[in-house]
Amino acid sequence: MSNETLPDTPTILIIDDTPANLGVVVETLDGRSYRLVVAQDGEEGLQRAVFVQPDLILLDVMMPGMDGFEVCRRLKHNADTADIPVIFMTALAETEHKITGFKVGGVDYITKPMQIEEVIARVGTHLNLRSMQRQLQAQNMQLQRHQAELEQQVRHRTAELRTSNRLLHEEIDERKRIEEALALRERKFRTLAENAPDNIARYDCDARIRYINPVMERTLGRSMKELAGKRPDELRPLSEGMQHYQRVLERVIATGESAEFELIGESIGGDRTLYDLIRFAPELDDCGRVIGVIAIGRDYTEQKRLEQELVCREREFRTLAENSPDVIVRYDRDCRHIYINPAYEHQTGIPLETAWNKTPNEVWKALMPCEEFITRLKRVMESGEPDRILLEWHGRDGSLVSHDMHAVAEYDEERQVIGALAIGHNITELKATERRLEESRTQLRSLTVKREEAREEERKRIAREIHDELGQLLNVLRLNVTTLDFRFGDANSDLRDKTHKMVGTIDQAILMVRSLATRLRPAVLSSGIVYALDWLVQEYAENTGIVGKLHLPAEDISLDEDRAMLVFRIVQESLTNVLRHSGAHRVDITLRSVAGTYEVEIQDNGQGFDPGNIDRPNAFGIVGMRERALILKGTLDIANAKGGGTVLKLGIPIE
Repeated sequence: MSNETLPDTPTILIIDDTPANLGVVVETLDGRSYRLVVAQDGEEGLQRAVFVQPDLILLDVMMPGMDGFEVCRRLKHNADTADIPVIFMTALAETEHKITGFKVGGVDYITKPMQIEEVIARVGTHLNLRSMQRQLQAQNMQLQRHQAELEQQVRHRTAELRTSNRLLHEEIDERKRIEEALALRERKFRTLAENAPDNIARYDCDARIRYINPVMERTLGRSMKELAGKRPDELRPLSEGMQHYQRVLERVIATGESAEFELIGESIGGDRTLYDLIRFAPELDDCGRVIGVIAIGRDYTEQKRLEQELVCREREFRTLAENSPDVIVRYDRDCRHIYINPAYEHQTGIPLETAWNKTPNEVWKALMPCEEFITRLKRVMESGEPDRILLEWHGRDGSLVSHDMHAVAEYDEERQVIGALAIGHNITELKATERRLEESRTQLRSLTVKREEAREEERKRIAREIHDELGQLLNVLRLNVTTLDFRFGDANSDLRDKTHKMVGTIDQAILMVRSLATRLRPAVLSSGIVYALDWLVQEYAENTGIVGKLHLPAEDISLDEDRAMLVFRIVQESLTNVLRHSGAHRVDITLRSVAGTYEVEIQDNGQGFDPGNIDRPNAFGIVGMRERALILKGTLDIANAKGGGTVLKLGIPIE
């Protein structure tokens, strides 16, 4: 196979899976000025056809995997290889195979075993046809280019004639358009200037007045006829401001660059100072040359007054803030310190230069997390709602310093939030007093717990002594009286009557002792709160005539004896209040377990109550119930029931 390729050497791609066949074809074509490329299967042949772009493909029909017909079909479906002629090589001479080959795009057949002369002849013929086809295509493209050039020349000449004719008409139209545009622009300028709220003047290149609008006529107190053709420095009286006005105007005429300056003058009556912001804009022709200047003066006297008032208010604020004992801090929208007063350094110990223009987390020393403070500060700015923030930190001596920070949003003239203002009042002494008061309350609660425990222990001791000692004495006395009656009653009827009366009296005393001992310390409490309340409701109904109903949950209620006693006393006190104040004839007591809490609800059908009487000084019953609820670490609520009457709810945590 030749290794050198001439510029016009045809390239032949041979696709055959049989090395012997490849050798025959290569040997046949080698040395005949062909560039030979081989592939040993269909996939490799497709890839090389795209890469090499051969002038002719010799394709074996019978190959494993992808046969020659499928390879040819794919070649013809690829735009890069569709026009490459394909000659099939096959040992099958049946007509149907040839027809199939021609259908898929083949141009010729070489029958195996191949004849050298036949191969050379067929290859040479198709390469010549390929060469002639390319020459014809090249000639056709050359003819098309030549024809296109001729057509382009004709179009170019025609376009030049049309352009010349159009330019003549356009020049005439352009002059008319320019004249009309100038007139229209002048009308627009006059309309705008005469209806504008600003002072507007027009000057030529000699700095002489060509036009002033009605607003400027009123400002100067002179008409356009009086001022036409005059320079600003020719107006009387000539102020220093007008001299500067003249110099700026001449500089704009000379340089063609815009300029502006502040003109300060007096009103016509001389009763107030006027401030005008003057802007000079050069008028240019089409060549960029200065042909005049337009001066626009905007009266911003009111704005200046507001700025001065703002400066005054800022000065007053600074005076107030810098002499205030309270901490005053202003924050921008990014929570940076844009103002801090001297009290900030005095109270926090942070130098002003250290905290200035810094965010809180850069100089934070408070005990509250800085992120929480920033979040609340941003919430104030976003919602506009003020907030009270307690900040505490340790002072230089290690003591706790407390400040009540009142944060509010700051707004601009358009009611847009621009930041926040925080004023902190030192409440260290107040917080210390509150802590001492809370400690006293804690101690008082502890004393209350101890007192309640001691009271219950004393009741328990007294109940035991009454029941055991006094009860036993009464039983002995009854036995003695009964014995006296047994021995001497038959002989003495008066004595028997006396002993019977004494036994009855002793029995009443025994019942009173038992009742008193039970009231002091019900023995049923040792069986649990459910049995104790059931006994209490029955006793209450028997003694008062008020119907009582106890509602119990399906699950067990488990309370130790101390907690059960406190709940029992609260229910007992509540039932006493129902009897004294409600006028009810029914009371329902409900026990339930809700979300880790035991709830006890006492509801009557009485006349309700006045909520204002709950906190009256002599409401000792309610105070006692609340104290017991606090000992239980629970809650106690009293309210009027929806259907009438009063409802008391006790909630205690389940341990």
